[in-house]
Amino acid sequence: MLTNASLIKTGSGWEFVSEEILEDFLYENLEKLLGLNVLDRQYIVNNQRCDILAVDSHKNLVILELKNVEDKGIVQQLTRYYDALLGEQPFSEKVDYQQPVRLIAITPNFHRDNFTDRKYHTLDFQFLEFSVIENEDKFYLSLKDVDNGKISKTIIPYQELENDLDLPTPPTALLKLVNNCDSPQQEKIFRIRQKILRFNPKIQEFASAGSIKYGSGSGKSSKFCAEFCSYKDEIILFLWLPYKGGESSRIGRARIWTDWQDKALIEGYVSSGIGTEINRHKRSIQKLIEAIERGGDFYQFILGKYICSLPIKKSTTNQYIKEVNKILRYIKHSKSLTCEDIILFNYHKKLWEARIGTEFKPNVLDYYKSLDSLIDLVLEKWLARL
Repeated sequence: MLTNASLIKTGSGWEFVSEEILEDFLYENLEKLLGLNVLDRQYIVNNQRCDILAVDSHKNLVILELKNVEDKGIVQQLTRYYDALLGEQPFSEKVDYQQPVRLIAITPNFHRDNFTDRKYHTLDFQFLEFSVIENEDKFYLSLKDVDNGKISKTIIPYQELENDLDLPTPPTALLKLVNNCDSPQQEKIFRIRQKILRFNPKIQEFASAGSIKYGSGSGKSSKFCAEFCSYKDEIILFLWLPYKGGESSRIGRARIWTDWQDKALIEGYVSSGIGTEINRHKRSIQKLIEAIERGGDFYQFILGKYICSLPIKKSTTNQYIKEVNKILRYIKHSKSLTCEDIILFNYHKKLWEARIGTEFKPNVLDYYKSLDSLIDLVLEKWLARL
C-alpha cells in the first residue's frame, strides 16, 4: 500500500517524483477519484503494456493511460490498447464487451495535437488534467475534466524531498523501498544518500530491483561503499567496512542493523545477497525470545554456582544457555552480534543481576556504534581504495 506518495518542489509548484509513483497513487485511489474499480495494472496485451484497466458501475471497460509530462501521442497509444483488448476481451466475467469502452488520458496538460487527434477520431476520449495542490500544509491530487471543468480530488499522504539541485532525483527503486517507512527513517535514509553522493563526484548511484548501490562504477572493478536492499518489507543497509568490527585493513560488505537514528551494529560480513546465515540466526534467536516472553512453567538450572529459573521448558532453557555462552565468546573474540543477540543477552543480564545483586560484565551495549561514524569510516576507506 502506498502510504507516502513522494513529491518534489519545482519552480511552478509540486510534482510527483516519477510517473511510476503517480501510477501507484492513482491505482490505489481510483475509486475515490473516478468511481472505478481496478482490474489490473501494467497489463500486457499484444506486446503492449496498459497502465491501468478498470471497470465502471455499468460494467464498461475503462482504459487509463497516465503521463507525468505532456505527450503528443497519448491518443494513438490508447487506440492501440483499445484494439488489442477488444481482440482478447480479458476479465469477461466482470466486463460487458457489448458496452462502449471508455478511454481516459491523464496528463498535467494536453498538447494541441491531442485535441486535433481526438477531434477527427471515431472513438470517444476523456481528457483529465492532473495537478498537485497545496492547501494549508496538506497536498491534494486534483483531476480536472478539460471539457466540462468537473474536478475530483483526494488528499496525498506525501514525503517531501529536498530540492537539491546538485543531486540527481532519487531513483524509483529507492522511492519504492522507503515507501512504507515512517518519516524519521525516510529522512535518515535520504540524509545518508545525500552525504554519500556529495562526498565525491566519482560516487554514482546504481539502481536495480530491490537494490540501490553507491560507488565508482557497476563493473567488476567497481569500488562500492554502500547499498540499500529490500527484504520482506524491511530495508537492509550494507556498508563496505574493514573486517573485525572496523579494525582490520581488509574491506568487506557488512550488513548493518540500525534504529535509523544513530545506533548501529555490524551484524556480519556478506559477500553477496542478503545474508542467509544472519537471517537464520536472527530467526532462531527471535523464536527463543518469543518463547521467554510467552512464559509458562518455570524451569530451574545452574548458572555458575547459583540456581536460577526461567519460565520456559527444559529444552528451550538448554538452547538459551547455549546461545548466551556463544554471545559471551563473541564478545571475547570481537565477533559480530545481531540486534536479537543483544535483546537475549539483556534477559540474561537482568536475570543475573536480580539473582546475584551485582552488575554482570562484560556489557554488550558497548557493541553499539554510531551510524554516522560508520558512514564517515566507509567514505574514508572508499577514497583510500580508489
